Amino acid sequence: MKIPSPLEKHDQMAFCSYMTLKHIPHFSIANGGNRNVLEAISLRQQGVSAGVPDLMVPVSSSGYHGLFIEMKRKGCTLKDVTKKQREWHKILIGNGYCVLVCFGLDAAIKSVEDYLSHV
Repeated sequence: MKIPSPLEKHDQMAFCSYMTLKHIPHFSIANGGNRNVLEAISLRQQGVSAGVPDLMVPVSSSGYHGLFIEMKRKGCTLKDVTKKQREWHKILIGNGYCVLVCFGLDAAIKSVEDYLSHV
């Protein structure tokens, strides 16, 4: 019997706990989720934009201004990155940010440790 991978939100919650324990500055960009029409309109007017990565680590390293992380559930592939996400990644990379897609908790931890090892 195969045990299913944790949901993306559970990996992200565990990753944020890890970041907090390690005293690594980070914040979530809450663009996802299901909302009613009026709330979605209000959030768009407030600047919410589909495709923006899930997390930001505001620490410069290796010539980058900071790190954006797009969390994906373990077992997903690059095919699961949406067109709007790819568009945002291109914009961010073009403006000097590192953008990583992380498939699961372990990949996210390794990615941020690798990124910060060059600070």
